Amino acid sequence: MPTTKKYARESVPVVANVKVAEGHYAMTLGDAEMAQEAQPGQFFEVRLKGPGAPFLPRPFSIYDWQIEKDARKSGFKILYKVVGKGTEALSQLKPGDTVAVTGPLGNTFSSPDAAKSIMILAGGIGIAPFLALIRRSIADGARPEAFHLLYGARTASLIVEEKPFVELGVAMEVATDDGTRGVRGTVMDLLARHCELVGPDEIRAYASGPTPMLNVLALFCEKRGIRCELSLEARMICGIGVCNSCAVAVTSDKAPDGWEYKLVCRDGPVFEAQALYLK
Repeated sequence: MPTTKKYARESVPVVANVKVAEGHYAMTLGDAEMAQEAQPGQFFEVRLKGPGAPFLPRPFSIYDWQIEKDARKSGFKILYKVVGKGTEALSQLKPGDTVAVTGPLGNTFSSPDAAKSIMILAGGIGIAPFLALIRRSIADGARPEAFHLLYGARTASLIVEEKPFVELGVAMEVATDDGTRGVRGTVMDLLARHCELVGPDEIRAYASGPTPMLNVLALFCEKRGIRCELSLEARMICGIGVCNSCAVAVTSDKAPDGWEYKLVCRDGPVFEAQALYLK
């Protein structure tokens, strides 16, 4: 991964905070230095301020950048879902309010290089890291038509931010649990269909979403020899590898039992799928 600087700010302004789907918001934060350093897959720890604010920060992937007309990055965007008091309070912030931010933290996705079929598998809010990845990849020379966004959600109302992906020229397929949009099923059903048409050596996959989905995907890719990178979800309280709250089991040739613990915040959040210990 490229070397990045880590910043800690006590006052980063909210530029925009927009509802993009049922219970989902996209927030733009105005810090140009953080935006310049951030790479797809990395995350920021965001902490609310003021009386009664939650003490602990929340981790959020970089979703996109705020780009000015002169192509300068003046800020960055996070995508989040309201799941508790902290994110509910976050959703109430207005332009001009401020939050405390640390980052960018963690590692980044590798380049898809010249893969013929680049499969992006996103489950729910797991779509958050991938607009930045696709945007960077296209800027580096990847063909937009090589990307296939396979997006799963419980129901149609929870499908988030389609327009930016479509504007980039990315093919998008949707699966919903209840069949209200796209295929009734999961992103694994969509991927299986692609594998019938394209050989595993021509596929490069990236994924983020609920842990059960990623576990199934990791085993699927291992059996077929598909290279896949996963952005893991975890409760990363400190974000810098101190609290050990985000440990995950990974394979290890050096450990006596064939596995060891790594920290999602410090060693990830991006891991090769075959590195997960799922035996």
